[in-house]
Amino acid sequence: MANGGVRIPVEFVASGGLPQCCAAHGRAAVRRVDFAVQSRVRVDGDRLLSSSPLGVADRIGERARRVEVARARSWPLCRSCARRRSVLFGLAQVLFWGGLASTAAALLIRLIGGEQAAFLGVLLLGGFFAVLASVAPFVAGSLPRITRARTSDDGGCVIVENPHPTFAEQVRGGLSR
Repeated sequence: MANGGVRIPVEFVASGGLPQCCAAHGRAAVRRVDFAVQSRVRVDGDRLLSSSPLGVADRIGERARRVEVARARSWPLCRSCARRRSVLFGLAQVLFWGGLASTAAALLIRLIGGEQAAFLGVLLLGGFFAVLASVAPFVAGSLPRITRARTSDDGGCVIVENPHPTFAEQVRGGLSR
């Protein structure tokens, strides 16, 4: 591919016959994971004109009809990719559940104790923003982001953007057998 990607047939990805090295770094795999890879879909139309609830529902329906999903089986992750995924998901969990606990604690202290203090507002807003902020590490730690993989628009292959040369070589070698 011109953009430095490699195309892998969906059947090959679903069979679990992927290389023994990480797509991003070319290092030996220490963990293998199964996940769903989706295509990128651009829905036509003006967002401003379709901002009503029915317009939003129509756009969501259009996206669902056009998205292609492939199952990746036994995808290789190196130690650093596996660590990155664990750290980012751990951070997302701490932010989400900590933010929820902070918000709940502020509300309970206010309702049960009748306490009205500035720190409750800080606790409430801090918890609210922590829950919102948990989305960033959750998305950054997702397998499609870490593996740089997406399904092609026609659903026939999985495209890995800028793979390590070792990974690309092993894929081409596996496909030629």
